[in-house]
Amino acid sequence: MSFQANEVTHRFLRFVLSMTPIALAGLGVIASACNACGRNPSSSSNAPSAEAAAANAARTSAPADAGPVAVRDVALWTHAKDGNIEDLAALATHEGAAGLVEAAADPELRATALRAMGAAPGYAQTPFLAQVAAGKSTDDARLALDALIEIAERVRRQDDAEDAGELREACEQILALAKDTKQPNDRRVPAIRALRMLPCPKTGIPTELDAR
Repeated sequence: MSFQANEVTHRFLRFVLSMTPIALAGLGVIASACNACGRNPSSSSNAPSAEAAAANAARTSAPADAGPVAVRDVALWTHAKDGNIEDLAALATHEGAAGLVEAAADPELRATALRAMGAAPGYAQTPFLAQVAAGKSTDDARLALDALIEIAERVRRQDDAEDAGELREACEQILALAKDTKQPNDRRVPAIRALRMLPCPKTGIPTELDAR
């Protein structure tokens, strides 16, 4: 060590030894504060705990096949799975028609989503329901037809007119199902019923199944 370095060190030691106990305590506080400056911010008390992160993950999840912006409330979906009308209505309000259609891509959520579509406002979901009603799955078709009839039975609202294009598309698909003699009657009959209650054109609706 050089002479100049030794001289600086000795001067510093003499300065420290000459300090009062209060001054020394203050120096220790400053040193502790400087030491904390280099700590990882993640260890700060402001950082979210592992328990909080786990709780947040338990509240929400996104189905793999759903839209990229879809974030599901697990509690709402779990409660609605049993088919309770109030729970389905709460889910429909939370997700909206578009969210329910997206969620129906997930096989685990599909049945619940189809049920809840009957409680979703407007007619934006009706083309999807009409498509499912004519699809391969008998169970899905029954749920979709039930939802269409539920939509048809409710009181119409002024803002339903915003979905006029979707409703028109759905009416055409439901009419095609009602006319398709290759489809079983337990699909055609509910389709005819939905057509008569929905604000769809009434021309061309089959009548041969009316007595059944």
